[in-house]
Amino acid sequence: MKIAYVICVNYCISHFNGIRMQANEWADELQKQGCTVVRVNPWDNVAWETFDIVHIFGQVDFLYNFCHRITDRNKNIVLSPIIDTVYKRWAYKLVSHIGSKFMRLYSVNYQVRISSRYIKLFLARTQHEYSYIHNSYSVPDEKIKIVPLSFRLPKMENVRKEDFCLHVSKITDKRKNVLRLCLAAEKFGFRLILAGSISSEEDFRPIKEIIDKNENISYVGRLSDADLLDYYCRAKVFALPSINEGVGLVALEAAVNGCEIVVTELGGPKEYYGEGAYTVNPYDMDDIGEKIMQALYHGKGQPQLSKTISEKFNLQHCVCQLREAYKSILS
Repeated sequence: MKIAYVICVNYCISHFNGIRMQANEWADELQKQGCTVVRVNPWDNVAWETFDIVHIFGQVDFLYNFCHRITDRNKNIVLSPIIDTVYKRWAYKLVSHIGSKFMRLYSVNYQVRISSRYIKLFLARTQHEYSYIHNSYSVPDEKIKIVPLSFRLPKMENVRKEDFCLHVSKITDKRKNVLRLCLAAEKFGFRLILAGSISSEEDFRPIKEIIDKNENISYVGRLSDADLLDYYCRAKVFALPSINEGVGLVALEAAVNGCEIVVTELGGPKEYYGEGAYTVNPYDMDDIGEKIMQALYHGKGQPQLSKTISEKFNLQHCVCQLREAYKSILS
């Protein structure tokens, strides 16, 4: 099977862009499993008709023109729309109708709707995302398949847990809800370690003010993979109380390395853990604090959660599901 991978240049600005990382990991594993994957460079002359699959990642601003023009050369177009939103499905659907082909006014939501006739298969990461594709874009069920994401860092043996809660993200991204997490740590007194990047010192200031006042809260900056894995192996709890989250791969990596998981009740992330994680209302600071305290001193998911994640969401298994999804439109 020969597959073209198409992403927007915006996703290449940062090495840590989640969409770029997802595409790269899938491409590498597909090649290990015997497929040929070409990461399309727009400067190259591309023979689109030579590919079995053309896979586009993200709701990109060139989607309609690309699909409309390429369909005469290749009809096996696959889209991973990557829908991370807090909008209601009806609002998402409404926005998808706002646009004009005549005036060339193409919002990304509008483009997905008008491009859907050219797209043979949509891939969702969760049932939550599936429902947005089906209900908001009116895509029929038979054109959507769920292919979950996998954890990136390996599962370690003989982990040694300490009584602290870990959080990893772009700390200043408001949708990650770090300020409310810090306030919960301040009130309930649990030890909290924050890791990840910040956008600016100004954006970081409200969080830093809480850190400076509380010895139980610390920020360790952006970590290398080796250091991140070490924190996963030592943390008793990993908290991801996001207001808006697609999957939250850092929580998946923490879970496979023995962390109890406290995750937002909103969106799709909770689907990966079943009953093995604590879910929280991300707008309720007390709920966040109480669930983290329960996870620290009682726990309910581990070690079974680690075993389940390891079996269901390893890269090889997830990419096998991806290959089957591709085959479904080739046959």
